[in-house]
Amino acid sequence: MKRSVLLLLVIALILSACGSSELQKKTPGEFDYDKTLSFIQKNQKKESPELYLACEQILPLTIEGLKLDDYRRVMAVYKQNPDLFSLTMTLGFLAEGKIADPVLEDSVFAAVGRAHGLALSEDFALSAQDYYKERGFTEEELRDRVTAYRAMIGDEYAQLLIRRQRLGEALAVYESIMGNYRDTELLLNYAGALNNMNRYEASLIACIEALKMTPGSLDARERITDTAELLGYSRAEIATMIDETVFLGRNLLRQDLLADELDIPMPAFEIEGLDGSLIRSEDFRDKILIVSFFATWCGPCRRELPHLNETYKYYLRDDDVRIIAVSTDSDTFLVPPFVQENGYDFPVYYAGGLNREFGVKGIPTLFVIDRNGIIRYKKVGYSEGEEFEKIMSWYIDEIRAAEEI
Repeated sequence: MKRSVLLLLVIALILSACGSSELQKKTPGEFDYDKTLSFIQKNQKKESPELYLACEQILPLTIEGLKLDDYRRVMAVYKQNPDLFSLTMTLGFLAEGKIADPVLEDSVFAAVGRAHGLALSEDFALSAQDYYKERGFTEEELRDRVTAYRAMIGDEYAQLLIRRQRLGEALAVYESIMGNYRDTELLLNYAGALNNMNRYEASLIACIEALKMTPGSLDARERITDTAELLGYSRAEIATMIDETVFLGRNLLRQDLLADELDIPMPAFEIEGLDGSLIRSEDFRDKILIVSFFATWCGPCRRELPHLNETYKYYLRDDDVRIIAVSTDSDTFLVPPFVQENGYDFPVYYAGGLNREFGVKGIPTLFVIDRNGIIRYKKVGYSEGEEFEKIMSWYIDEIRAAEEI
């Protein structure tokens, strides 16, 4: 699972796991800053999940609005949060771009640095274990999550170190991460740190590895081009380098994806569409079915759905393939306008608990089901630059090829 969905998933889970309905958002963009700040000030001596939820909601807004005094007041309360996992995740992702107020920037830097230290501790792993075991995660899934979160927070801290020209420290953080976790974004950030130290050959290697992991990444292609030019490569050599990397990356990715074949019966279901119509699992007998679970508030879902729409249109006249999207939104009234505003063509249904039947633990999650109603492939998350339509064609073609044997 890639970092975008991981981060948004955990923030959504933390914010929804507890808290009073008085404070939680009801619709996108709706948030009463003054009311939330007042709640924190009135209840700052009454430790409660609701109090820390309010802090988690408002802290990024104090930074965005350069409200140093409010930031200090809220942080004085929030740093007492006994939930080490929530505390670490919230502090670890406070920095978004350069902060104009130098004092506030120093405070945020200290908070992210603290989060980096906490994330490496055994207590963080134990706190995460408590958090995710309640949600049915396996030991392997838990280890993957903890490793990914440690890397992501380390990346955030390293980027702040780079801004302060503490390049050696930043590089040390990256090198400590690389032995356990790699993704395209992390590799490109690492390459940037190497560039800042004039280590262009090592930077180029990191950029090539990033493109190999995500062959459709335009950022990786651009970084390869820029770095290779600094090393004196010709345009023809750079083009060949990129083409060979993409070819190899696609082959490796296809092998990895198709190797993760499942053999799980699809749960029987009956769900309602936006127009009130019902569909049942038996309606897809003898069809290859793609089921995509999403939510209107989910950033990675919003980036993936246009690609799902293109895939839907491509297979529209293919009688063997069916594609549906299933909304997991609790506020179902948000779904019809969302679909209409984005002009999606694929049919959309309400989950009504179907996400739990399928074992969905994060969104977007997509399942590819064969003609016998067996789940063959599962795709979790969306990464910038991934070749979604190509990946779907790999899954569908593999199922068809297996049927012909």
